[in-house]
Amino acid sequence: MNSILFLGYSNVFKTRILPILSRLDIQKVSIAKYYLQEWDDAPANIEQPVTLYDTYEQAFSDFSGNLVYITTVNSTHYQYARQALLQGFNVIVDKPITLAFEESCDLLDIARSKGLLICESTVYLDHPQMKLVSDIFKENGENPKLITAHFTLPPFQENNFRYKQELGGGAIADTASYAVSLGRYFFKEPPLKVACTIHERNDEVELQYSLLMSYPNGKCLIGHFGFTTEYVNQILVMGNRLNVSLNRVFTITEDMENNLTVSKMNSTEMVKAPKGNTFQLFLTRVLEKFNNQCFEEFYQDLEYDSLVRKMIINTISQ
Repeated sequence: MNSILFLGYSNVFKTRILPILSRLDIQKVSIAKYYLQEWDDAPANIEQPVTLYDTYEQAFSDFSGNLVYITTVNSTHYQYARQALLQGFNVIVDKPITLAFEESCDLLDIARSKGLLICESTVYLDHPQMKLVSDIFKENGENPKLITAHFTLPPFQENNFRYKQELGGGAIADTASYAVSLGRYFFKEPPLKVACTIHERNDEVELQYSLLMSYPNGKCLIGHFGFTTEYVNQILVMGNRLNVSLNRVFTITEDMENNLTVSKMNSTEMVKAPKGNTFQLFLTRVLEKFNNQCFEEFYQDLEYDSLVRKMIINTISQ
């Protein structure tokens, strides 16, 4: 029986995960909140039996299920993921899974040694529009060669955790997972070189940055990310004689049938992508792999993403 503990009563849980719990192969739900938080009435909308824990410590002590989803502030991901793995739980973690390469390697080593699941919830890749982009290239005998990505948001409220270094804030922690996983999805191999430029900071963290990542065989990804400008959420994937562009890549609502712009040999057409709920599709895939005890795919993704994030951070410190 799949029984899951959500460690962290976050906005992501309440707005993106809670509404789709009834669609998943989960028989029992437990939720642990930060001890200073207050409960609201949201758990009453969960169809499965629900157990509420007033502290994370109580949850780790009393939870008897088999799967923990960590959705706390970034700076605590490693601490709680490690504790969960050492107690024998399988673990899903909101992005970024950790803030340091060594921490990710440690989690991976523990998971492998115990035969446990460890994965990062980079959910946008499970939307059918991403497979549609790949299929368009395959049908035309082309391969993606150059990707440009933009994901920027207007400023948040001053007390947002993304502005606090001690909470694991900063634009890189918040968005680098998108650029890294985008390169993994289309190029398969890690980049040979990475250049990262910080454009804007506050007193604690970076707020805006650009990336240039060079891959084998002349492939590259160029990206701009941050939260100081108007909302932009788009990619352009280019081949030798084919381009595919789309908006609402990294955060798309489940009722949206997105339009992809396909350009080939000076002609352009619009291709409609199917609808999909990214969290539902991601968690359905994870639960299927979990039930079959097939974790190697997640191990390899974590290895790749952790290495490339390290390359990004290293180029900043040079």
